[in-house]
Amino acid sequence: MFKWSMAALGGIACILGITVLFMQVQHNQSKAKPEASSAALPDTAVNAQAAEVIYKQSCIACHGNDLEGKVGPNLQKIGGKLSDQQLYKVIQNGRGGMPSFKTALKNEELVNLAKWLADKK
Repeated sequence: MFKWSMAALGGIACILGITVLFMQVQHNQSKAKPEASSAALPDTAVNAQAAEVIYKQSCIACHGNDLEGKVGPNLQKIGGKLSDQQLYKVIQNGRGGMPSFKTALKNEELVNLAKWLADKK
């Protein structure tokens, strides 16, 4: 009888484990954002003067006077590596040691800065 009880408990534990694993996979899939949902940035002209002001206020300490990099990476040719949309996401959400600027800057400023950096090739 003891063997049957242990076998039944083992089977139940196995089923529960599989169920939990399945639920975790489902949860992770529901959290994933499909690339197609990434809307393109507005088709607006870059205001270089405004972007430079934002850069000096928010970025220069880590990325240097001439975008040469200090604590943060060199941005002099970042537009050759990342698109304006990718740059927008990095500036908005942060990455690695870089903080998020979504609450510090207006969306128009984020877009303009991302487009300005994307022109650096």
